[in-house]
Amino acid sequence: MGYSILEPKGGQVPWHNQEQEEVYFIVQGEGEICVGTERSPIKAGQAVFMPPTVFHQLTNTGDEPMHMIYVYCPGGDVAHWRQELNGTLPKAGEGAIPSLPAGAQPQCTNVPEGLTP
Repeated sequence: MGYSILEPKGGQVPWHNQEQEEVYFIVQGEGEICVGTERSPIKAGQAVFMPPTVFHQLTNTGDEPMHMIYVYCPGGDVAHWRQELNGTLPKAGEGAIPSLPAGAQPQCTNVPEGLTP
């Protein structure tokens, strides 16, 4: 279980998947959630369930920080966090990675500015 804050206008949990099921709960802010082939707006007070191995992405499209809680079950370490920090997360649509749903926010895959992997 964890708590993250996504920066306004583009802060993101990029397109990824993992073996565990996961739930996001939006505490504050608004954005776009993509799960598999579906794309929907999401805002404070809403939650979304991601089944195991299904690709998903969350993007803050609002003008204020998005605060979110995530829960993995079963708990444990997941590869995509290290890949995001290192800037090695595979891009949507490359190799075996499926494409984002049509019209989705672009995927962020670069190492965040000022962060040393």
